[in-house]
Amino acid sequence: MPRVTTVDEAWQRLESAAREPVLEQLRQAARGEPSRLWLHRWDEGMDPAAPAALPFLVALVRDPDRPNREELLHVLAHLVGVGRQEAAERRAPGWAAAWREHRTALEPLLADPDPKVRRTAGYLVERAAPLLARIPEETEPWLRFRQLRRLGEVADPTDDAARALLTDTLHGATGPDAAAHRLAALWGLAVLDAAEPERWADRWVAAVLDSAAPAAVERLWSEPGDDHPAALDREVAWTGRGLPPRLTPHLCARLARAAADAGRHELCAAALEAGWRPLLDLPSTGPLWLATAGALLSSPAPEVRYWAAAFLAVLGPAAAPYADALHARLDDTDNDDGFLDGSAGDQARWALARLGDPRVLPDLVERLREPERENGRSYDTGGPRRPEPYDALLPLQGHAAVLRPQVAEWAREGESHAWPDHHPGIRLLAAWDGTADVPEPPADPEEAARGLIRTPPVRRSYEDPAPYRLGTRAVAELSRRGRLSPGVRAAVEHALSLDRRLSWLSDYRAVLDDERLREVLRRALRGEAVTVPPLSHLDELDFEVGH
Repeated sequence: MPRVTTVDEAWQRLESAAREPVLEQLRQAARGEPSRLWLHRWDEGMDPAAPAALPFLVALVRDPDRPNREELLHVLAHLVGVGRQEAAERRAPGWAAAWREHRTALEPLLADPDPKVRRTAGYLVERAAPLLARIPEETEPWLRFRQLRRLGEVADPTDDAARALLTDTLHGATGPDAAAHRLAALWGLAVLDAAEPERWADRWVAAVLDSAAPAAVERLWSEPGDDHPAALDREVAWTGRGLPPRLTPHLCARLARAAADAGRHELCAAALEAGWRPLLDLPSTGPLWLATAGALLSSPAPEVRYWAAAFLAVLGPAAAPYADALHARLDDTDNDDGFLDGSAGDQARWALARLGDPRVLPDLVERLREPERENGRSYDTGGPRRPEPYDALLPLQGHAAVLRPQVAEWAREGESHAWPDHHPGIRLLAAWDGTADVPEPPADPEEAARGLIRTPPVRRSYEDPAPYRLGTRAVAELSRRGRLSPGVRAAVEHALSLDRRLSWLSDYRAVLDDERLREVLRRALRGEAVTVPPLSHLDELDFEVGH
């Protein structure tokens, strides 16, 4: 696709590649009329017309006199973000090539007179050179911070100019705003050297804990006109979304410990919040958090205790050394944060259930059902929440003698909020008894098992779960027929080697299902005849997704 630089040229190419209603939406956008550009849908992913629409959108946002320019920039930024986070080629073939060709046309926007345009341009830029040219000229401190961090993200670690600019900022920071400048530089350097996560960790933690940092950050990093001034703890909490996922736990586990020791509980909680998403996504991060989460159970801050108990619940069997400390928190009902679901006591109860601790079994079903009786929950969808009873109870088949009467009573009382059409208590009893419906094995289990080799190294948005769901079922089927073939063994070893959850879900269920599927694959490799156990409630309800 040749580079197009004008709206007319872009439209000519677009007309031959896109269909209505996308064309009409883009016509409205070009006329400056209110429109809804459906180039990406949350439930479907990127529209196939997006590659053809990209040069047209680029041409529109380059026009400084366009009245809806800011709106179109947001559309473009969202589209680019989707393209970065998932394999856009699966749904919009040609997107990667189109973006590579046209992305440099947006770099001049880094010098746009409008700071909001410069802010979005900083997110869109993917080369160090334009940032190196812009940062010394930037007059808005809140933008300069973002540009320094972005420089660390896009520059090559061998880029001497980028490293020099960041280190000069670090060492040259003086005056009342020095704390914010140092922190901005260290943020960029930590990302630049993400492959060496310990290199800047101590200095980054020290910069965050600098007593002058909160006031300097609020003064320098607050966007003019924003009703919510920049706050250091929120900036830290957002690192989990902005830093490379394998860097975040190295920085934030260290910060959580240091902040707790310093009595900076708001920063301790922010560090835990930042580390939550990588913990769910990357099995390798668990050991980094175990001792820290265990120690923080005794924090004087309710929010810190909540996060610590939630971390230990996710860590599961590894949390066994902290069983008594978790038991001591069962009556901890303090919750000062309306966005957290439940209390530290609820998370501690689930952590103990994950351990099969007999002390929580007598009233476990009753306590797990409490969210069903509430008029909705109040929680951040990206944060911890109380588990659905089915998910928490499913692994406890060995304790069925104690739990079965509680589950039977639950099932008799009627439908639940979670599964209005098929009571989870009934499904749970069937799973324990081995009478749950089992999907038919794949028609060609050898081919399906070899499909595990296609499991991507990171979880993607709108990910097709077939490679690991269907593949694990196929491996189980083959394990009952005899020895696995070399090709299947290689595919299984590939899936087990990945530092990701074998699940397309993004909450605690990803951890539970990953544990179960990995155990099936490991046992099959050892030559055992295995079956795939029931998985989390949404997976079981929508099993056809994996077919």
